[in-house]
Amino acid sequence: MSNRLYTTNEIQEKISTVAKGLSDSDLDKLCKKDHSKSTFDVSYPLFLRVPAHFTPAEKAEVLKDAKGVVRYTWEYEFERNGFIYAMSTQWYARNDEYVQRWLSKFE
Repeated sequence: MSNRLYTTNEIQEKISTVAKGLSDSDLDKLCKKDHSKSTFDVSYPLFLRVPAHFTPAEKAEVLKDAKGVVRYTWEYEFERNGFIYAMSTQWYARNDEYVQRWLSKFE
């Protein structure tokens, strides 16, 4: 952690707090891989959006990638327009500056 600006939990908490106030179109962009890559240098969409009626089992299953590796968390879940959003768990030191730059736009 000594070389990190943020812990993974700090990133997730800060981004989810801001994301709850974003417009629907801006939130939609963060559910896309290419936008998430250019904004945060992450390899997966920042948010995973699923219908709010998903069961706990369905919610657990969608967190996994094609190889069965969990890539998202419901820890910072929020709901909007009948959908719930899970956040990527894939954060590394190289992402910190991108996160800091993005967060600074909302200060």
